[in-house]
Amino acid sequence: MTGSARFVGRRRELSAIHRALTTSHSALVLQGPAGIGKTALAEQYAHRFRSAYSDVIRLGPFGHHPPEEFLSQFHLSLVRVLAARLGIDVSGITLNRLLGLCAEDLLLIVDDIPAELPPSRLNRLLTPYGGSAALITTRADQAAWGFTTLELSGLPEDEGISVLGTADHPAARRLVRRCGGHPFALRAVGLAVEHADDDAELDGRPETAVEAIRALLDELSPLARQLLRLAAVLAPVPFPVDFAVAALGTSEVPQAVHELASLDFVSQVDGDVLMAALVRTVAIAQFDTGELLERAAEVLIETPPDGDFLLQHARAVAERAPDHRARLLRPVAAAYERLGDWHAAGETHALILSTGEAAAADLMAAARAEIGCGLYAEAAGHAQAALTLADEQDRHAAALIAAQAFDCQGDYAAADRIFWLDHGGRLPRAEPDRLSFVVAAARARRLRGRPAEAAALLEGATPESPSDDLTQSARLEYAVSLLDAGRLDRARKVAAEVITAYRAQGRDQHSQCVEAELVVAEATFTLDVRAQSPRALEAAYAKVHGLDAPLTLTARVMADCAPPSLGDPAHALRVLAATEQAVLRVLGYGHRLQHRVVHAMAAAHGRLGEFCQQADLLDTILEPRISMLGLTHPETVATTRDLGTALARCGRPGRQLTSAGSQRTP
Repeated sequence: MTGSARFVGRRRELSAIHRALTTSHSALVLQGPAGIGKTALAEQYAHRFRSAYSDVIRLGPFGHHPPEEFLSQFHLSLVRVLAARLGIDVSGITLNRLLGLCAEDLLLIVDDIPAELPPSRLNRLLTPYGGSAALITTRADQAAWGFTTLELSGLPEDEGISVLGTADHPAARRLVRRCGGHPFALRAVGLAVEHADDDAELDGRPETAVEAIRALLDELSPLARQLLRLAAVLAPVPFPVDFAVAALGTSEVPQAVHELASLDFVSQVDGDVLMAALVRTVAIAQFDTGELLERAAEVLIETPPDGDFLLQHARAVAERAPDHRARLLRPVAAAYERLGDWHAAGETHALILSTGEAAAADLMAAARAEIGCGLYAEAAGHAQAALTLADEQDRHAAALIAAQAFDCQGDYAAADRIFWLDHGGRLPRAEPDRLSFVVAAARARRLRGRPAEAAALLEGATPESPSDDLTQSARLEYAVSLLDAGRLDRARKVAAEVITAYRAQGRDQHSQCVEAELVVAEATFTLDVRAQSPRALEAAYAKVHGLDAPLTLTARVMADCAPPSLGDPAHALRVLAATEQAVLRVLGYGHRLQHRVVHAMAAAHGRLGEFCQQADLLDTILEPRISMLGLTHPETVATTRDLGTALARCGRPGRQLTSAGSQRTP
């Protein structure tokens, strides 16, 4: 965000925003039509009341994205900002944990929220960090969000005259009334007339912002017009000046930026250029951008996108440049993979595959993303398709991905046929492929119910010095295998080494570090529970480590899920629902702790005779448990058994699970 903000009037609105954000409300929505000054007012508030907050983060605009893409784009934007502020690598950190890195008394400006965004998606961004304030702008009526809304309309006459910049005389006031006080229209007219006192000249000026902008376009220099053409090709988010220099082939772009900024057609956000939304609308209608679309695609391909803004530009250009689509989208998918945002990566890979230009590497990348999304059948299909296109070097990798997809489904026989029987004994020659293979082989053994063998395979397999994510992934798999094998002290020690490595890098919020903390918590709890009850341990851990610490959460879940706690099933459901919310708030979805809570909630429904609800809950965790723990793990077996019973009692057909196949390979 820039260090200052120009005058936009609206003194009363500024005071209303501050009252709302600093009293009972933690979020406020600024709503109004395009160009009415929502973003400018938010920036003016942040500038005027900067001392009230420890930090200000501005994210967006997001209005050009479909609602289902909003969380992914928000995630990318937050990674960019926090990486710059903290000076550390924040890739691989889940959105919930990333929000935990934000200051408690933060002002978060979320610019241009997409229309029709479900309230649940916005709530995910605003609940994790209490004590912060969120200022949200949107064009759409979002009463369903449940937040206090300040609707912006045109400026009153006195403030309209100030924005117009002319002398206060009847013609100026007539213009303010004709424009409805629209600040962008008044600013554009004011720049065109330059303090005119002639009534006739003002009376003949455009009444709408679009007309006023169109009139100013004719007065621009050729390079400024070219810069607007380029911006119209790109996504409506900031772009670097260097990118424009490369695309337009001239070093004089900064002068054109200055010219457009003097007209408020563009602004600069952290040194990058952002075109005003209304100006972009007019430019798209006014200019032919065909040749610049091709040039923008070429520059983006030559300079792989780095950061969420350039990734958005690559995505926008790809939509209109089919000949370049696959090459433009590959870096976009890779960025989502680095974040661990598998759903966004999978959607992007699907677009790449739809071009008909997919290579074996694209099919393998799509399969990896689908495994991350839990789409194991689709992943196996794409990995097998990659096998038909792959050269000798890639066939090993493609077969391994297919086997991993089958293993996640519990179809061990198919995994054996496609990889483990033929390739399972062949280690790749080069690192890091060799370490990746060892981790995959160990995980396959653990899923088949042989964690001791998995731990033995990983014993000494990780180098001592490197602390990259792959090495930590191997150490984490080693710790999990030790935990499942009952070697609790050793599991705790290895997991602690993973935590230490990430903390040394300032990356203690990384998803693998969080998983390691849960391994330490489970091992510690299992050892301690021999001497104290789960509830007593929960209280003791909370006093030392805090309510949201993994150790405290583990004790809370185990205490709430213990059979005595389910004596009154109706009360148990209320308690477990609150516990699940705590787990989701701290860890997000898909962890062992959440699955345990869901299983206990299902048991409570069963005790109430609500067998269909019981079956529905168990069905949501069965496949995740198979993929994480294996078919023969006690928790998976319990879920399979209870689901079968619940389905029978509510009159539904039983689930047909894939045959486990061989338990001895790989």
